[in-house]
Amino acid sequence: MMYSQQEYEMVRRQTMQIEAEKRAALRRTLIILALLLAASLLLTALMYRNYSTADHRIKTAETKAADMEQQYKKVSMELAEKQAIIDANKATLGKQNAVIDSIVPKMLGKAAKENEIAELAHAIYQQPGHVITLAGIPPDNVLRRYRTRIDGKPHSYVLVAGLVDGKWLLYSNLVKNQED
Repeated sequence: MMYSQQEYEMVRRQTMQIEAEKRAALRRTLIILALLLAASLLLTALMYRNYSTADHRIKTAETKAADMEQQYKKVSMELAEKQAIIDANKATLGKQNAVIDSIVPKMLGKAAKENEIAELAHAIYQQPGHVITLAGIPPDNVLRRYRTRIDGKPHSYVLVAGLVDGKWLLYSNLVKNQED
């Protein structure tokens, strides 16, 4: 059987068209694979950058955490010290108020002893403004100089009374202590 020239041409064209379609499909596949390779390289580079900087970030965070822990311990110690000082001041203030509350009525009734009034003078001096308010006029014989020992150190106080805005106030002035 013999084929005509036309049939040969048609088969040749079909073969060339099939080969062109194969080449186009291979070209598209190659382009897609190249794009995927480029994307994977870019993604790998980003992941490596994140990995390499993550170690630095972790070290920085650990350093900050250690610094904050040290600062927390320091502040906690300072807070404990301040709290101890406040508690000691509260105890001292309570003692001073008890001394004032117990001796002032005796002093106003002229029954207080000299060492009690000296203790009162020290307690008044420890009050804010070195002053207390009295219910009445203090006796003249208590408005003088008193010597006492506080923690083994000699202190000398002078009690001074005054009428301010219709209230009698009793001031205690430190005249001399051991450091002078």
